[in-house]
Amino acid sequence: MVINTIKFLLLVSTLLSVLMGCATTPDKLLFSMPSSTQAQPEQQMIWPDPPQTPRYQYIGDLRGESNLVKDEKKKGSLISRFFSALVGLDNESIPLVDLIRPQQGTIDRQGRIYVADPGKQAVYVFDEKVSEFFIWNEDTLNIPFKSPVGIVSTDDSILVTDSEQGLVYILNLQGQLQNTLGSGILKRPTGIAFDPIQQRVFISDTSEDNIKIFDLQGKLLSTIGSRGAQPGEFNRPTFLQFHKNKLYIADSLNTRVQVINQQNGNIQVIGERGLYIGNFSRPKGIAIDSDDNIYVTESYYDYVLIYNAEGEFLMSIGGSGDQPGEFSQPTGVWIDQQDRLFVSDMLNSRVSIFQYLGGQ
Repeated sequence: MVINTIKFLLLVSTLLSVLMGCATTPDKLLFSMPSSTQAQPEQQMIWPDPPQTPRYQYIGDLRGESNLVKDEKKKGSLISRFFSALVGLDNESIPLVDLIRPQQGTIDRQGRIYVADPGKQAVYVFDEKVSEFFIWNEDTLNIPFKSPVGIVSTDDSILVTDSEQGLVYILNLQGQLQNTLGSGILKRPTGIAFDPIQQRVFISDTSEDNIKIFDLQGKLLSTIGSRGAQPGEFNRPTFLQFHKNKLYIADSLNTRVQVINQQNGNIQVIGERGLYIGNFSRPKGIAIDSDDNIYVTESYYDYVLIYNAEGEFLMSIGGSGDQPGEFSQPTGVWIDQQDRLFVSDMLNSRVSIFQYLGGQ
């Protein structure tokens, strides 16, 4: 009886090895992009509150495999499902792979959404058009991320800052490693932005209190700023944005945003330290919409603050919490061509999405 049991277990082990060996490449997981039509009535939120004209609508959250759509046509063969259930590998027993500590995100020309997550040491990729979801990391594509923080797309590549390794990874749109830049020059790179006209890459070197500018071949072109509190100086700069020939810099410990006009060198300062909504304590992410409104994540007090192009405070979204429309240490923020606002809600392990309805 014992011998028969051992033989059976050996047979099961052999068959499982064969089945598992057939899946050496990472699965492309179908996912559903959140939309306002899917939201429950209690989640159909708008800002500002009535009777004021609505400007923003909550759409939903991106998390990862939690956005997975079950494909009834791809349940696997009878034998593979039998053995998966036998050893507890059925879908219900496998933990979902979701965002852990999302930081900055970006969107490429095809509309794919990329999120850098140092908690997972990975980049999450959401392809809305074909309902596919990928994870780029050392396990899937042999990319040795340690702390991916900033991310930006160019015409044909994705650039990712690794703050711990002091360099930037250059990947193609399939996630294959093409090159690196900044090794031996960057100390702690965090934010990154791209100038599509002059093909320049701006990187905030947070521990060096400056912004370094590279070309796509990795040559250091120049450096902006040094430690200080005057315009053009920085104290732990973090995330960046490049828009209409202006570089937007979250000068985090100086509690302000600096905007440097690349044409004439003029510097605009937005925000100041304070305790009121609209003031800064720890500004991080920056984004600009189609009406040139400026969005800044106030990570300490859990708001997204919204300013017009002149730097005048307009309104806020959020507040502390884990319910829809609330944040816990928001970091990155970015906007797509549809004026959807993406906010990396770091300690809630999600990216929250809002629709800009226009007309401030």
